[in-house]
Amino acid sequence: MPLPAPTPNPSPANAYLPRDVVNAPEVKAAITRRSTERGDEPDMQAWLRNHFFRWAIGSFEHVVPLRSIADYQAVTGTGDPVPEWLARLLRPSAAGAGKDCWYLDPEHLLLIERERVLVEFLRSRRGTRLEQKLQRINCFMALTMWEQEHQRMQSRRSKGWVPSSGLALREVLRTPNGVIFEFDGRHAALREEMAYESYHMQHCLGQFASLKKLSGGYGEQYAQAAQDGRLRLFTLRSAGNMPHVTISLAVHPDGLRVDQIKGKQNRHPIRKYADDVLQFLRTVAPRGERHPDCEGMGLVFEPQATAQGPSGGQWKFVTEVGDANYLLSVMSANFHLAEHFEQPPAALQWLLLRIAPGELARLRQIDPGVAAAARLTLPQDALPATLREMPAGACEIEGIPLDLVRKGAAC
Repeated sequence: MPLPAPTPNPSPANAYLPRDVVNAPEVKAAITRRSTERGDEPDMQAWLRNHFFRWAIGSFEHVVPLRSIADYQAVTGTGDPVPEWLARLLRPSAAGAGKDCWYLDPEHLLLIERERVLVEFLRSRRGTRLEQKLQRINCFMALTMWEQEHQRMQSRRSKGWVPSSGLALREVLRTPNGVIFEFDGRHAALREEMAYESYHMQHCLGQFASLKKLSGGYGEQYAQAAQDGRLRLFTLRSAGNMPHVTISLAVHPDGLRVDQIKGKQNRHPIRKYADDVLQFLRTVAPRGERHPDCEGMGLVFEPQATAQGPSGGQWKFVTEVGDANYLLSVMSANFHLAEHFEQPPAALQWLLLRIAPGELARLRQIDPGVAAAARLTLPQDALPATLREMPAGACEIEGIPLDLVRKGAAC
C-alpha cells in the first residue's frame, strides 16, 4: 500500500513542541552515532542530543503520520510484530480514531543535511562568544543565524566571494594564533577554497577570470601549479575560519623553497603572526635562503657553519640574529624592522643615520653618539621629534654641549 504523505508541522517557529514520534529513541541514537563518527566535541554532542533532537522530533517537516498498524509496517518495511504499546495507541477506540503518531526516518537525507549544516555553522563560531553560550542557543535560533549568514554569503558571492567548505584543507600545524592548513591540490574544492582565501586576503591567489567556473586569470596559474604538485599552498586561519597569512612553497628537486608569504593586500604579514610563520618554517623546513617576503616580516635564515658542513643555520626573528654584518645586510632593505629592537645595536643606528635618517623615529632607544651626530648633520625639520625634544644633558659630545658646536641648536 502507498505510504501516507508527510504532514507539514504546524508548530511555532521558535519553540519545541511535543509530537508523538514513535521511534524517537532510534532518532536520538542515530544523531548520537553520527556525532561520534564525526568526532564532534563533547559540547557539540550535548547540543545535538538536546536541541537538535528536540527540533527534529517536534519540527522536522518530513515525518510520516501513522493512522494504522499497516502504516507503521509500511514505513518500517519489516514484518516484525508491532509493539503492543504502539498497537494500543493506534487502535481505534469507542471515541473514534487512535492517537496521532508519527514516524521519522533517522537516516532521512534532509535531516542529515540539516544536521551537517548546523554543525558546520556552530563549529565556525569556535573562539567567539557564541561558543560560551552554546547550550543556551536553541535550534531555532541557530537556524535563524545560519539563514542570515547564508544570505550574507550570497550577497558577498555576487561581489567575488566564494564560501569555504574546509574540505580542501588539511591541518599541518597548530600555532599561537590559529591553525596552519595546507590546500589539497587533488581535492575538487581546491579552487573554491583559493577563491575564499583571495576574497578575505585581497590578493591574487584565487582571483579567477570566471567567478562562475573558477577558471582563468591569476587563480588558474596557482591552481594548476598546486594540482600538478609544483606548488604547495598554506593558510594561517584563526577562529571563524578567518585567513591571516597565505604561504606558497615551490617544489624543487632539492626540496622546498619559499615562493611567497603574504599578509592582506599582498603586504608583509603583521608582527602578530611572525611567531606562527616562524614555527611553520622551522617545522616544514624549506631551503634556508634569503627571501624578501620573509625578511619583510622580520624572519631571517641565519647561516651557521657547523662541523657537518657550511650549510647549517636556523630560521629566527631578526632581533635574534647574532652576526652583526648579516644583520646590517638584512636591515639595509628593511628599515621598518628597527622598531622591534628593544635596544637597537649601535651599528644599526649609524646605518640608519647614514642611508635612512627618516627611519630613526622607529628606534625605541637611541645611542647618545648617534643622537649627537644626527643633531649636527640633519636639518632641524628632518629630526625625529624625540631628538628635537631631547634634554640638554643628552646633547653633548665628551661633555661639550652641542649648542657650542652648532650655533642655534636647541638643547
